[in-house]
Amino acid sequence: MRQPAKLAAMEAHFHTEESASLIIGGIPDEEAKEVNYAIKIPGALSFLAHGDFDAEVIGLDQFPEEHHPPVAVVHYAFQIMVGLGMLLVGLSLMYFVSLWKKENWQFQRWFLWLFVLATPLGFIALEAGWTVTEVGRQPWIIYEIMLTKDAVTPIPGIRYSFFIFSAIYVSLAGIVSFLLYRQIKAVPQTLKQNSLGSTDS
Repeated sequence: MRQPAKLAAMEAHFHTEESASLIIGGIPDEEAKEVNYAIKIPGALSFLAHGDFDAEVIGLDQFPEEHHPPVAVVHYAFQIMVGLGMLLVGLSLMYFVSLWKKENWQFQRWFLWLFVLATPLGFIALEAGWTVTEVGRQPWIIYEIMLTKDAVTPIPGIRYSFFIFSAIYVSLAGIVSFLLYRQIKAVPQTLKQNSLGSTDS
């Protein structure tokens, strides 16, 4: 593991230990150095990190406090990423089971609504993953070489480029949403025209 502090923050792993448990959920308490209300799978974190259920996993106690990533942010983002990923995998498996068992789920309204509701989940999982990546490496911009604060550009007015690009992306999002809405609204009319054309022929 090239960034053990990031792994420790992802799992809210405060203390170095062997046979480290994989944490599911939980609320990190950075002051008390513990995680409350978590489900723990003994040895699973050691296996995922080193391929050995008894291996030692470095905790945040091996790093100076000023070099700790924001544990709560990284941990919650990681849990969201993994949770949504597993949810989408489960939905995909449901679809293939319906084909395998020759069920008609894919034509049921409730099943179609599941896919509608799942549409934004992939994007949310992606953003949560980027949060883990970028926040998890803090305070480093280059791990153990350069701090983020030392890499900030001194060029004045750089914030305006951020505002400009944000405005561009918001505008594109609005345009794409409008076009998709118009396209979806046109589907019934298109189907009706195709149906009439088939009848005439």
